[in-house]
Amino acid sequence: MATRDASLARKPLLSVGEVAVLLGQSRSSLYRAIEKGDLPVPVFKLAGRWRVPRRAVERLIDGEIVER
Repeated sequence: MATRDASLARKPLLSVGEVAVLLGQSRSSLYRAIEKGDLPVPVFKLAGRWRVPRRAVERLIDGEIVER
């Protein structure tokens, strides 16, 4: 698991599944939040897949206000 965590730390963009792991949420919960526009971090599609900036997720975890 340490290797997985290290590889996530280097990625500037995360998948919804990776964000779900970091936030302790299910992927389906995050997809619902994306559809409603309720996810408090910027989300965008790249090559047909949702991506989230890693730094925005880190700031959310740290309790900082994230601007979308």
